[in-house]
Amino acid sequence: MNKSGLLDFSQNETYRLVGIIHRMNKSAQHRKKDPIKLQVELLKAARIIAGREGISSLSLNAVAREAGVSKGGLMHHFPTKQELIHALFVQLLGIMDERIHTIMDNDPNPYGRFSRAYLHYIGELKESDESFQLALLSLAMPTEPVLRQCWRDWVTNHLEKGDEFDNSYLGALVRYAADGLWLSSLTEGETLSQQERDAIVSRLTTISFEQIP
Repeated sequence: MNKSGLLDFSQNETYRLVGIIHRMNKSAQHRKKDPIKLQVELLKAARIIAGREGISSLSLNAVAREAGVSKGGLMHHFPTKQELIHALFVQLLGIMDERIHTIMDNDPNPYGRFSRAYLHYIGELKESDESFQLALLSLAMPTEPVLRQCWRDWVTNHLEKGDEFDNSYLGALVRYAADGLWLSSLTEGETLSQQERDAIVSRLTTISFEQIP
């Protein structure tokens, strides 16, 4: 501080501060120019919180803090918690859809292929999987009509492309039993041994090849 009571920065210190401000502005400009990347980062932060602390902890403040952005920056992309959850649900559903398609592509038997792929996807789902968080979000469906509609549309779309088995009561039985495995692991934990779980999936797989009477 000089005699006049003002801060006295050296030339080097001034250059250093100017450099910091320049980098901050450049970073802000980059974010403005790349909104898609920021959305991806925000949804990744939401997935981390949902997996670590549960859906109840998925607040706008928590996501903004996890992503390292201001709440205003977050709300520019997702104005409400519901919109954030919906976007995350759609993203995770897309991951699930891609993996189910991969299973279907590797199944040489077209009969009951969708129901079988759905079963195997859920049967092999691990808590460490990114898309396991879709299961966590699915618990919010009873109180979130937008999520219910999104899920219903996804299932309907696959059934429209499915065959006789997929649209039969046996197809529904296989998929609903798979849902039971999914829900059980979420609400009760791993109460089944891996051997028991594999046996259930194996029996349901056998059913998926049965002809409709």
